[in-house]
Amino acid sequence: MWLFASLVFLVLIFSAAIAGISAAPWLPTRGKERKQLIEEISLKHGDKVVDLGCGDGSLLFAIAKAFPGADYTGYEISLLPLFIAHARRDVYRKVYKNVKIRFGNLYTKPIKDFNVVLVFLLPKSYPRLIKRFKTELRDDAMVIVEAWPLPDIEPVKKVKKDGCLSLYFYTGKQFRGVE
Repeated sequence: MWLFASLVFLVLIFSAAIAGISAAPWLPTRGKERKQLIEEISLKHGDKVVDLGCGDGSLLFAIAKAFPGADYTGYEISLLPLFIAHARRDVYRKVYKNVKIRFGNLYTKPIKDFNVVLVFLLPKSYPRLIKRFKTELRDDAMVIVEAWPLPDIEPVKKVKKDGCLSLYFYTGKQFRGVE
């Protein structure tokens, strides 16, 4: 039993390390930032939203509750927050029937069919994401970045409320001319 528990612990630590090194450690979006984002966006029935590195799904679930007519997908590579997100979704299956939580690398999972992309990652991940956005996003897609702006791209909108992290809004079209 001890060996099994140790192995599970190592796998969880390893997956968290991979996530932290490649994009960001698990840091759930605080309630006031979730509220700020919900106040600033307007989603329509049928919109497709993806959260790249969704962690425990706290942001995705909050938005899905506020805008139930859209479809939501979260990608996460760190196993502990992934399990928490799955458990939350399973417990509240009727409320979150339009939310999918997927294990996977946010750099390789498809994003071309989404018209809203959520990003709360470290700036070191931005160059790889920008390359993907340049080739995969539709012109009318919206990219919402929490905390740090994308380098060398002027957001179409910036929101900063007292005590909250900044939100930066971009359109898919903005990535076409980026080198």
